[in-house]
Amino acid sequence: MREFVRAEIANLICHDQDFRLVEELEVCSGRARVDMALISDLLTGIEIKGPKDGVTRLPGQAKAYSQCFDRVVLVVHESLVAKAIPLVPEWWGIVIGIQHGDRLHYRVERHAGANPNLDVEAVLSLLWKIEIETLHTDLIGEAPKPKATKKSIRASLVSSIAPSMLHSGGLRKLRERGEWRSIPAYA
Repeated sequence: MREFVRAEIANLICHDQDFRLVEELEVCSGRARVDMALISDLLTGIEIKGPKDGVTRLPGQAKAYSQCFDRVVLVVHESLVAKAIPLVPEWWGIVIGIQHGDRLHYRVERHAGANPNLDVEAVLSLLWKIEIETLHTDLIGEAPKPKATKKSIRASLVSSIAPSMLHSGGLRKLRERGEWRSIPAYA
């Protein structure tokens, strides 16, 4: 399923022209890992549940992903749809994989909506320390204190800068990161 999602991502999920695809992105300080993340002007998480997967971790994943992603899409095999859909928020998108012989076909059941409870501090937690320090300098005009922790730098930013500026600045830093295990940005 992952290969198909990767190949069809622009058609199924992301209509932005310029995005970076990152696989196995850790979120919530490493307490969860999303199968794929698309980074553009929005942060979109993609969770894949194939026919051999279970859904027991899905409630915890839903809670974690709903903190930091603007949109989330669940790509789920038809055999798991009835169990999976009740476990995710209404604003999540649903793409169903339908088995026809030895081939899978996909149907968009529900388009992803905007996350009503996005936590910009959770978005900033995705940044490496050097990235959050640089963002602090960019937005506040001065470097953070030399021994400041990532948490204290995030707190300083959240208390001083509008959430929309923090969100766009954080995503810009993620897109600029050069050392991802990722597929190059699409043009």
